[in-house]
Amino acid sequence: MASTSKELFGSQATVTLQTLPNGFDTRQLPLPGPLTEDSTEIEHAATHIPGRSIHRPFHHPRTHGIPAATIQFRSHDILTMHLFVHFATHAAYSLGIPCTRMYMLPTQRTLWTVIKGPFAHKKTQENFERKVHRRGLKAYDTDPVVVDLWFKYLRRHAMGGVGMRCVKWERMPLGVGQKAEKDVRDRLNRSRQVETTRSKIKNLGDKIVQREMGSETKTPDNIKTVDAQI
Repeated sequence: MASTSKELFGSQATVTLQTLPNGFDTRQLPLPGPLTEDSTEIEHAATHIPGRSIHRPFHHPRTHGIPAATIQFRSHDILTMHLFVHFATHAAYSLGIPCTRMYMLPTQRTLWTVIKGPFAHKKTQENFERKVHRRGLKAYDTDPVVVDLWFKYLRRHAMGGVGMRCVKWERMPLGVGQKAEKDVRDRLNRSRQVETTRSKIKNLGDKIVQREMGSETKTPDNIKTVDAQI
């Protein structure tokens, strides 16, 4: 059984979560058993219980109803795809992610018509059909870091023949537009100050060059006196 972040998600986590949405400390997970009859479903989700994955996963209730992520599953085999969707739902349940049940998406159908052979069989045609079945899951009220862990875990333990399309939403705090505008203005002011400093340095250098050139063109008085005596 995997016990480290690299074994679970395929890479070392750059951000360490201290607490999950369910309130448990990540350094103390999974919780030690056994569980009592009064244990809540959230405590069951944070405890490793062998054989629990064969049952339908528990769906955590939504707190605010804010969409956090969606996953679309695509496959030619329905049974294989349903098995992986079941696995993904259990993973969301263990991470404390409020997730919907599996919902249906339109099936993509592609049809080709080709001839069987040349010459005598030229007029005989054959049809080939390809169906891509799709299912979906939606996650709500989840921190983006937890969503990233969910995606990494599914990619790490991906099932052959099943494709995934993951979409994650991240929300910016209020006033982000004013902050961006202020940053742009500060950069413009800095660039103007740099240009002003450059122009001042250039003008000062030109003055120094002109002064030195002027001093070289003038003939000293002592040299004239020596020439007259000679």
